[in-house]
Amino acid sequence: MTRDHDVGQLTTSELERTMRDLRANLGLISPDSPAHVPILAHMQAIDAELAGRAGNQQPHESQPHDSEILPGPSPAALPSDVHRDKETP
Repeated sequence: MTRDHDVGQLTTSELERTMRDLRANLGLISPDSPAHVPILAHMQAIDAELAGRAGNQQPHESQPHDSEILPGPSPAALPSDVHRDKETP
């Protein structure tokens, strides 16, 4: 069962705070934990929402957020339905 992560109703600051919280959660769980899948899917939804919002701004309004500074999750760690639209090398 796939669950959509609708983050569009959150403010940008709420999205950024949630992203930081999710990163902290990833740091607290074991590497083989199945909890990685929903956390990474939620992080991807937040990244997509923030990218969409950045695309709607004028160039002088664009401000980087913390997810642009840190590397994203490995595509291998994401559920297959989350990264299906990305090209594979």
